[in-house]
Amino acid sequence: MKINRRHVLRGLGGFTLAIPFLPSLEQRAKAAPPGSPRRFIAMRTDHGALRGANVYPGDSSLTEQRSYAGHTIRRGNLTLNTSGGNASLSPVLTAPSGVLTPGLVSKMNVLRGLDISYYIGHHRGGTLGNYGDSDNGALTYVPTCDQVLAWSNKFYEDLSGNLTRSMVLGTNSLSWGRSNPQNPGSSIQPMQATFSSLRMFDQVFRPPPEPTEQRTPVINRVYEDYKRLRDGNRRLSTHDRMRLEDHMSRVDELERKLSVVLACGDVNRPSQDSEALFNTGGGWFFRDPALHVQFWSLMNDVIVVAMSCDTSRIVTMRAGDMWDNSAASWFSNYAGDWHQDIAHQALTPGPQATLVQSNQQFFEHVFLDLATKLDSVDDPNGGKLLDSCAMFWTQESGPISHDPISMPIVMAGGANGWLRTGSFVDYCDRNVVGHDGSGGLNGEVTHIGLLYNQFLGTLMQAMGLDPADYESVPGGGFGMIFDDSSSNSWYAGYQKHNQAKKAVAGEALPYLKA
Repeated sequence: MKINRRHVLRGLGGFTLAIPFLPSLEQRAKAAPPGSPRRFIAMRTDHGALRGANVYPGDSSLTEQRSYAGHTIRRGNLTLNTSGGNASLSPVLTAPSGVLTPGLVSKMNVLRGLDISYYIGHHRGGTLGNYGDSDNGALTYVPTCDQVLAWSNKFYEDLSGNLTRSMVLGTNSLSWGRSNPQNPGSSIQPMQATFSSLRMFDQVFRPPPEPTEQRTPVINRVYEDYKRLRDGNRRLSTHDRMRLEDHMSRVDELERKLSVVLACGDVNRPSQDSEALFNTGGGWFFRDPALHVQFWSLMNDVIVVAMSCDTSRIVTMRAGDMWDNSAASWFSNYAGDWHQDIAHQALTPGPQATLVQSNQQFFEHVFLDLATKLDSVDDPNGGKLLDSCAMFWTQESGPISHDPISMPIVMAGGANGWLRTGSFVDYCDRNVVGHDGSGGLNGEVTHIGLLYNQFLGTLMQAMGLDPADYESVPGGGFGMIFDDSSSNSWYAGYQKHNQAKKAVAGEALPYLKA
């Protein structure tokens, strides 16, 4: 196809900028229709299905209680048990005592009793509030909370040192954003995840440039032609106008990054890449837990560089896959059908033991590895980098595979004092049973708790946003709230989250706000 002037924008001195193909303009062939920085880190592992006794501390530690949302909630201090060189909060939350220390535990929280109130089946973006990204295809898509933060001028008050608004890492993405984040009417699309620590490093750090003459930004050089095309061409369709605006928004963001002045000086580029480990391991990479330790350590090192240099303050990480049996089995050498043999049989002894082992390894070598590294770096604004973070790890479901009832949440960091830490909190309503433990549940009982929307909304407030900045439903926390249809009446959580629980969804979670 011959390139004509409607494939570029033209400025003074013959400068041109390529733009997307806009079919409505083609010949009808003719024409076809300020405070200290806070940092956000989210981790998700797929499937879930860990028995409560394997992931939560013992109920005997819950020494405080209060009435909230029509039922009793409870809290206690996190207390380590040590034995044989290991320190433990639960079978999954276990690591060597030199790693899981009392000091680090004082900066952690463990939360039980946070639910998605309707059945969504397998999901991905639901972890960050986009419940539409699920096997229940009837739910509305919204940008995920990390992307709302990434484009909030309350979270990023000053972008002069920022190279990457958000880092999306792992085997797959949890994040969804708008095609043009500056246009609330633009389409919602998945953010691409990075599997390469070296590629991510190159996005969050670059050597200081040689002194050069200041460039005129690209958009400034073609702005008048852009305005004429956008506003003055009657043949430009609504869809193509949006595509043009999306493209110019991306160019504008690229220009912004090119003007960034880094707070860091010399940082050595890593000599090893996480993606190279995958290629070296060939088809057996996902069967080699030792390579998994190295993979996530490399990723975590890049995160620490980004946050130390303040070139990014947002990270989302996903380890796992729902259907690919290889990618589902992080930190395990199990070679069978993970989905059917492990996740769907999780409440039987053998598969549960496999899940406990793999999740303990994730806790030690991903979550704790990153928390420890962040806690070893001084924050220029005071304290350690971890103190500025709201960092959490959760799973696709609670103890019953597919069901988002009582999804376990492990946290670290206090968001510069906004969050209270050192707590095990149980938000469950012991008078409302979800799963009764009968039949194939093999004795696993769950109780209905508060809405997961409230947890995400609490994090958004901890990051400095007001409810009006992120709520899709006034008073609903982060994310949409739906009522299950009668076709899901079999679901263990069907219509069990009463109005009292929904009415507080816009509040900060009790016991979590300092």
